[in-house]
Amino acid sequence: MTNLMCAPVRVVAGIAALLVVWAAASTAPARAQAQGGTVAMLTCPNTATPDFRPSPDRDPGRVRAIAPKAGARASAELFSHARYAGLAYELYGVFDKGGDVRAAFPNNGLTPVAFLYGEPGPNGERGPRPARTRTFYGFVADEAATGRRYIVFRGTQEPAEWVRNVQAGQRPYPSGVPARFATAHVHAGFLKIFESMEIETAAGRASLAASLPGLVANRETIFVGHSLGSALATLAGVETARRSPAIASRLRVVTLASPRVGDAGFVAMASRIGRVDRVCNLVDIVTAVPPSTRDISYVHAGAPFRVSSFDWPALANDVARPTDQILCWHGDSSYTYMLDPAHARPPASQCFKAAR
Repeated sequence: MTNLMCAPVRVVAGIAALLVVWAAASTAPARAQAQGGTVAMLTCPNTATPDFRPSPDRDPGRVRAIAPKAGARASAELFSHARYAGLAYELYGVFDKGGDVRAAFPNNGLTPVAFLYGEPGPNGERGPRPARTRTFYGFVADEAATGRRYIVFRGTQEPAEWVRNVQAGQRPYPSGVPARFATAHVHAGFLKIFESMEIETAAGRASLAASLPGLVANRETIFVGHSLGSALATLAGVETARRSPAIASRLRVVTLASPRVGDAGFVAMASRIGRVDRVCNLVDIVTAVPPSTRDISYVHAGAPFRVSSFDWPALANDVARPTDQILCWHGDSSYTYMLDPAHARPPASQCFKAAR
């Protein structure tokens, strides 16, 4: 799962993220409104939302000036959680081909407990599989060595999810709160996917949101996700804490390449979780969207753990196609690679040699 060959099946999340930027930027002129948050919470790279895309007239030195090095901070502890993000993508690949995800679950020290399914988006945007009304999003599993329970979500894979990604208007959270009384608001598209989600066990299906207190009872629980999956993991963590305040302090959320999920009110709810770690690549544009506007405020949840692709030659090499570099910076395998202590002394190798 730490392979640097950023598989095309998962890096479409980067394309969806660029659509988020376009949609949010086109609705109103950008103006940062922290609403009580700090500048550091607004965006990972800096207070602006710069264009990190490589171009013939932008040399590596200029890009490094925009995104200074983070200091090659690998983290064994974060890696121990983040490494499972790739498995959610791998199992989606099995599901997408009509396979049995339970049978495909690897013998990797995790014991599967349940699988997560949901509604990807509008009927007319399901691409080559318009009849698909339910898709695979992740899994719940217990780690034998530690007893921890992991609830893991994948990022964008289906055309309909791109539509949800760009629905960057906000809805009151939790759902059902009258707008005039709402103190927290979240990304409408992310919330629609989250509220559609179910868990599937041998006993049948049930609402994920309603099942969360039972899933985390008496266990150290860690929610993990990449890209769209990080938004879903954050929503799941906050929803669990909201439904079961007594256990909120022992919950944890670990996100990779997370977009912003909600406003300052939502971040205040997320602060009740025991720990929220947001791993952020300084040159990954997904970590800077959606931007705030005159009418909508977006603030990051959690403490940022900043890394930079420029600290690892295997990730920062020049490539022929600018979009390759963007997607490599955003890929889940790039994030886990940077967190892996085995790569604290990064070797020089090609990131996309197998993707051409």
